[in-house]
Amino acid sequence: MALILVVEDDPEINSLMALTLRVENYDVAQARDGAQGIKLASERLPDLILLDVMMPRISGYDVANALSQTPETKHIPIIFVTAKSEMEDRVRGLEMGFDYVCKPFAASELLARVRVALRMRKLQEELRVANEQLAQVATMDSLTGLCNRRQFNRELEDELHRAARFSQSLSLLTFDIDFFKTVNDRWGHAQGDEVLRAFAQVLEDTKRSIDTVARLGGEEFAALLPATGHEGARAFAEKVRVGIEQMQMPLINGEDGEDETQTVGVTVSCGAAVLEHPENKADETTLHETVWVDRGEGKNIVPAEVLADAMNTTNLSPLARELMHSADLLLYRAKTEGRNRVVSS
Repeated sequence: MALILVVEDDPEINSLMALTLRVENYDVAQARDGAQGIKLASERLPDLILLDVMMPRISGYDVANALSQTPETKHIPIIFVTAKSEMEDRVRGLEMGFDYVCKPFAASELLARVRVALRMRKLQEELRVANEQLAQVATMDSLTGLCNRRQFNRELEDELHRAARFSQSLSLLTFDIDFFKTVNDRWGHAQGDEVLRAFAQVLEDTKRSIDTVARLGGEEFAALLPATGHEGARAFAEKVRVGIEQMQMPLINGEDGEDETQTVGVTVSCGAAVLEHPENKADETTLHETVWVDRGEGKNIVPAEVLADAMNTTNLSPLARELMHSADLLLYRAKTEGRNRVVSS
């Protein structure tokens, strides 16, 4: 049942509008002046406001302007109800509200305008929800709930800029579930999906609030750790590796005589690329003064020319790609060296 707020200083008109609405099974809240109208609108968040224009102290236009300043009330549709019928008043009312009704009004006209306003609000709300869902689909992996590759790439560039500005290290970890194809082939894709979701949960449970974890595609995942050097990156990766190694997932929908109490175990390999500043400067560091090196071997983990370009441009896409490439190469080493291990730069 829609809630409609009536803001009208004339008690007879206020009661008449409230009665007309209640007969049509609307829930009604009543305010006798602008200040009370603002208070009730903020507290009860009505679906629609019927608002008198000429009221003492705070006019209807001032009430509408006040409500438009807060996120909770700015989208509530307003129908101005007033004795002012000049064209200038009508235009102003339509610019500030959804509709404009002149006194005296017929109950049938008022109800018709109320129905139209509520239908429009419902459509707008459905559109808002649909847009939010589309935005979520555009940034989130539907199977695991982690962010997807596109969103992760955006986060990576943002964190590179932040690391440059504040002279901080940055770690990028890529993970790949070992022999994942065997899981799908032996127990089916439904079981494989359970493994992916379980691994995603391990990442979520391990990360800090400032970290970003993502599913890049298939059985490949990634973690972005701001303000984290070699020691922190390896500690994170090892915690994830041990967590998934110790996890035994129940076998679902056992087939081919498999016991449904049987469990499935997997391991994961990780490559950890770390961009670390030679030193943290006390003074403010600009992008042009920033150099990242790999302290592990005392040399750049990305080509020197890419670092040089990064120091002379605000476009860090090439550096982001090289950092991802470095993590992938380290992941490949982890695979070739026996899997179920972490290889860092």
